[in-house]
Amino acid sequence: MTETMKERYFIKHLATFLIPLILPLIILGSLSFITTQRDMKEDINKNSQFLLLQSQRQLEMILDELDTLKLALYQNAKVFNELSDVLQNPIYTYESSTSYQIIFSYLNALTSSKPYIHSIYFYSENPYGRFVSSLDGLSSINRFNDTGWFDEFMKYEGPATEWTSKREAKIFAFETKPTQLISIYNVLAPRKIGIILNVRPKYIENILSNITTYKDQILLVLNENNQVIFSNKEKNVLKDAELDQIANHPSTYFDLESSLGEINVTKVESEQYNWKYVSVIPHASLYETPSRILNYTIGFACLSFFLGLVLTFYLTRRNYRQLLAITSLLRSAENNRTPLKPPSKVNDEYSYIIQNMISHFIEHRYIQTQLSEKKYRLQVMELLALQSQINPHFLYNTLNSIYWETVGLTGKPNKASEMIEDLSDMLSYSFSRPTNEVTWEEEIANTISYINIQKKRYKDTFDVLFEYDEEIVKLHTMKLLLQPLVENSLYHGIKEKAQNGLIKIKILRVGEQLRLVVSDNGNGISSDRLSEIRKSLDASDEQSKHIGLLNTNKRLKLLYERNYQITIKSRPGLGTVISIMLPQIKQ
Repeated sequence: MTETMKERYFIKHLATFLIPLILPLIILGSLSFITTQRDMKEDINKNSQFLLLQSQRQLEMILDELDTLKLALYQNAKVFNELSDVLQNPIYTYESSTSYQIIFSYLNALTSSKPYIHSIYFYSENPYGRFVSSLDGLSSINRFNDTGWFDEFMKYEGPATEWTSKREAKIFAFETKPTQLISIYNVLAPRKIGIILNVRPKYIENILSNITTYKDQILLVLNENNQVIFSNKEKNVLKDAELDQIANHPSTYFDLESSLGEINVTKVESEQYNWKYVSVIPHASLYETPSRILNYTIGFACLSFFLGLVLTFYLTRRNYRQLLAITSLLRSAENNRTPLKPPSKVNDEYSYIIQNMISHFIEHRYIQTQLSEKKYRLQVMELLALQSQINPHFLYNTLNSIYWETVGLTGKPNKASEMIEDLSDMLSYSFSRPTNEVTWEEEIANTISYINIQKKRYKDTFDVLFEYDEEIVKLHTMKLLLQPLVENSLYHGIKEKAQNGLIKIKILRVGEQLRLVVSDNGNGISSDRLSEIRKSLDASDEQSKHIGLLNTNKRLKLLYERNYQITIKSRPGLGTVISIMLPQIKQ
């Protein structure tokens, strides 16, 4: 064996080991990765949407507080007018103090009872810059530290509206670090009247942080300008352009390429307040489990490849040596140069092969001797077969000579010559064309020759009636089918009867099959004997008086296998009916 053959042998074994080992592992790992990734994404989208809806309900409760405040101030005309008069009138009177005290107490109670509300401002346009605050009551802009809200409020010149902004403010002079606030503005027009609700973002952001369920999940609340007003992260992790892209995306669930890499986004929009609630999960965190499955799959595949490589190298080296030994053994046995010794112990398939090969070579010469003897016997059998062909031909010629001798004795044909002629026809039919199938016309003619012989023998003590269509005689059937059945009826039914007997032969078409019915009015068969005959037919038992019937059944089984059916019915004193279903054979 050359080195090229050795390499091919190694590659073949490597493929044999690795493909069944690695391919199912890769397929299983890939399917697990894809299925887990798909299912996790679907579950995460549903869970994120649930979290966002929960956040929406909690945050809109805060906005509902603003609606309650608006109703308390705007719809109570007396309170609203009196409060406006307080801001318009530079003189603070007792009459105006009643409404003021009511409003201030309401604002103070509202901010005290709601931990997420920092403060509430009410402003009605006045030349003194005065407003009502839940922090210190009636105040003015020039004496209040937090003026950022006022500047943003006064810049607006449009119709009545609401908006939200994120800002920082030092509410008190002693504060060193500004307070983070989310201000919700509600403005009436054309007169500048507004309610400003300041919300502590830390409270809301703690809620968002507590409801997250996935690692590195980011929950955002965007205002009408797509600015982040609440987040569970301290810093904005997404750029403004990416926030605009998320806010304007038409889908609720989608993937996006961002500065964080590829991210999974779930979005819920509030139609009432025009806020957007967004869940962002980086794919690196989202698909951590599927990625781990994929890494395990790759790792095991590499390990399997290495182990398969080592195992293949070992087995190839061992098997290659065994093949060299077998090749050497073959050459030695062919040249008869080396005495053959079987291995002392069978350890593997190669030693088993070597043992069997040696046994084969040891017996080789004996087998050759047997083949020579069989060849001689085959020649003898062929010679006997050729000689056996002479016997029917000799018998046929002898009957022909006897026929002419009987005619010569009487000077004309007689009963003996007719019987010899019918017997000669039967022998010619039996020995000519050694085939299983003949036409029904030939089979019926042969049966008539047999009947003619038997009628002369039994001095016309029985009759035979044929019933068939002319088209049937063109079909084919098994040779010597009718004659054994007629013989069976004659010898086992008609012969023992005192009166004249009758045998009827019917050949009928039944769908795609032929039904052959041979019936006689002979002595019939007893029930016990009939049962024995049926069992003999099933068992192909030849130890029976009805040799012709059993022989016919056996030949039918060999020729048609299961495509035939034979039925026997008989009653003592009435006769016997044999019915056979056969296939129609046109050629």
